[in-house]
Amino acid sequence: MVRSLALNNLPRRKVDEKILSLVQGCETCSKKNITRIEQAYDGLCERCSIMLIAYNRYAESNIQIEYWGLNMNDFVGSPELKKAYTRITENLSKVYGDGMSLCLAGSHGIGKTMTISCILKRACEKNYSCLYTTLNDIVNALIEAPYDDKYLVRKELMNVDFLAIDEFDSKYISDGASDLFARSVEPILRGRSQNKVPLFMCSNSPNPTEAFKGSIKQSIDSIFNRVKVIPILAEDFRKTQKQ
Repeated sequence: MVRSLALNNLPRRKVDEKILSLVQGCETCSKKNITRIEQAYDGLCERCSIMLIAYNRYAESNIQIEYWGLNMNDFVGSPELKKAYTRITENLSKVYGDGMSLCLAGSHGIGKTMTISCILKRACEKNYSCLYTTLNDIVNALIEAPYDDKYLVRKELMNVDFLAIDEFDSKYISDGASDLFARSVEPILRGRSQNKVPLFMCSNSPNPTEAFKGSIKQSIDSIFNRVKVIPILAEDFRKTQKQ
């Protein structure tokens, strides 16, 4: 599958730094005195070779670098998010076969993004194609990207094995973008549902459908008829950690 650069916002230099950090921090590979990214792809130990493949898949999937080294075993937020993560990742082939669609709904800072990022990481490691993006990035790409890129954006959103859309919130859909959503975004999401291709969403509203108003609400309601919403009632655990 051809990937769209319009939906990938990872700085290449940061990705390369992450890969070099992996190799330079390895007791075995650090002895090779690797200082340039071009040197980091040959003669690595088995662990670094496996991690290098994983890192490149994370980068291709636009999983934000902050979450590459995190895992749900160390998660201190809502138990509901841990349950959702475990339920999905323990049988990814069934999740893919069933075409699961769900939305994690709750306030900021409770771990929704970390949860879907960790799910995508496991799917990447199982050789599924994945994409992390936001509703804002989708709308911007469909409005501002060159014509050929818009075609690739639609194809990738429709065909990627596991799609995660973060910040699925009304503030990213202006009145002027409502028609775009109805014409472009809704058919993509509906097509994924009809083809039973997994879709994960995160919303900062406890009730995502009620956050939208006007003509777009009908489109959102139609999409969410096929989506299981998991409300997460928790406080911002980042604030708790700082106390």
